[in-house]
Amino acid sequence: MSSPPAVEPWRSSSSRLIGFYALFFVAWGALFTGVLYWQISNYLGNVAQRTLMQRAHYYAKVDDANLVGELAASEAYSTPNIDAYGLFDAQGRHLAGDLLKLRASLPDDGQVHYLQRGLSVAQASEEPRSSYALLVHRSDGRMLVLARDGGSVSAVGGIIQQALAWGLSLTLIPGLIGWRLLRRRPLKRVQRLQRSTESVVSGNLADRLPLSSRHDELDMLASAVNTMLDHIEQLMLEVKGVCDGIAHDLRTPLTRLRARLHQLDQMPLAADQRGALDQALAESESIMVRFQGLLRVAELEDTRRRSAFQAYLPAELLMQVHEFYEPLALEHQQTLTLDIQGPLPALMGDVALLFEALVNLLDNAIKFTPPGGAIRLRGRASASHVTLEVADNGPGIPPAERPQVLRRLYRAPAADTQPGHGLGLSLVAAIVRLHGYQLHIGSADDGRGAQISLSCPAPGPKKG
Repeated sequence: MSSPPAVEPWRSSSSRLIGFYALFFVAWGALFTGVLYWQISNYLGNVAQRTLMQRAHYYAKVDDANLVGELAASEAYSTPNIDAYGLFDAQGRHLAGDLLKLRASLPDDGQVHYLQRGLSVAQASEEPRSSYALLVHRSDGRMLVLARDGGSVSAVGGIIQQALAWGLSLTLIPGLIGWRLLRRRPLKRVQRLQRSTESVVSGNLADRLPLSSRHDELDMLASAVNTMLDHIEQLMLEVKGVCDGIAHDLRTPLTRLRARLHQLDQMPLAADQRGALDQALAESESIMVRFQGLLRVAELEDTRRRSAFQAYLPAELLMQVHEFYEPLALEHQQTLTLDIQGPLPALMGDVALLFEALVNLLDNAIKFTPPGGAIRLRGRASASHVTLEVADNGPGIPPAERPQVLRRLYRAPAADTQPGHGLGLSLVAAIVRLHGYQLHIGSADDGRGAQISLSCPAPGPKKG
C-alpha cells in the first residue's frame, strides 16, 4: 500500500497560477512596450519630417548670396547634435556646415528619408547614429542637406525598456515573495489532509479530514469526503457485523458437529464407515480452522488493539523467529539464514502479532521452497524505514497474482498442491495494516523466488 506522493512546491496550484500570471505579465508588457515604441517612433519620425520640411521651405525663400549667413545664424538657435546641415557644390565638395560628406545613398527627390547609419558630423566622436535627411538643389547648382538626429527614437526605446524592467522587477519580486508567504498555509492544509487520508487508508475509518473556519473550497471538498467516509464506515461496520455474526453463529453448530463425529469415532465401525468418518472429521476440522482464521483477521482489523503497542527491538524479534523455525527448515533439507545488517532502531508494535506475521511468511517459504533450497530472514535499516524481509528461491509469486494473494481464502493455482486455507497472507496483511506498516511482494535479488518485506517507519530523532 503506497502513500500518495508529496506535493512539490513548484507543482502546487498556487505556484502554477503565479507562474502563469508572471508569464502573462511579461508577454503583455513586451507587447505593450512594442506598441508604445512603435507609436512613439512614428510620432518622432513625423515630427522630424515636418521640422525638416519647414526648414527646407524657409531656406528656399533665402537668396543664394545670403544662404551661408542665414544657415550660420539659424544654427545658433538649433539644438546641438540634433539638427545639422551641409552645403556642397555641384561636384559634392563640402562648402559649409556640420555635415562633412554627401551621402550617396540619400535620394535626390526633395523628400525626407530615414538613414540607418546617419551622416558624418564634424563634432561626432563616435559612430554616427541614424538620421532623417533631406537633399535640396539650389538655383546656383549647390546642394543643401538638412538633417535631424534619429537617435532620440532609440533613446526613448531605451527609456521604455528600463521602465518595463523596473515594472517587471516591482511586480515579479513582490509576487515571488508573496507566493513564498501565501503558499505555505494552503500547502500545510493540503499536507494535513494528506496525512488524514493516509490514516484512513491504513484502516482508521473513524478518522476524518480536518476542517477550517474559512469554509473555502478545500473545506467543501473535505466535508464531502467526510460525509462519504461516514457512509463507508457505517456500511463497513454493518458488513463486518453480519460476517462476524455469521462466523460466530456457525462456529457453535460446527463445534457440535465435530463433537458428534468424535463420539461416532469411539464406536466400532466397519472399515468403509471408518474411512468416511475420518474424512468427515478432516473436513470439519478444516472448516473450523477457516472460521477461526476469519475471526482472527476480523479481530486484527479492530484498530483499538494499537493501544497495547509497546517498544520492541526488531533484531531480537528476527532472532526469535529464526531460532523457532530453523529446525523445521533443516527437517525439509533447507537452509534458513539470518542476516541483520547494522543496528536496527527500536519500534512500536505488538511483538506477538509481528512474530505471528513473520512465522506465517516463513511457513509459506518453507512450504513452497524445494529441498536443498535457501531461505533468508533479513533485517536492515535506512534513514526513514526498517525493513523485515523473508526471501526464498522457490517458484515465487507471479506479478499478476500478487495483489490477489492478500485476499481472504484466495489460493493461487500453483498452491493447489500444498495444504492450506488461503488465510496466511491475509492475516499478515491485517497485522501490517494494524501497525501502519507497508507490505511489499516481489522477487528475490537474483530474480527467482519470492521476497516479501515489511517496511516499518523508523522513529524520528528526539527533540531536546
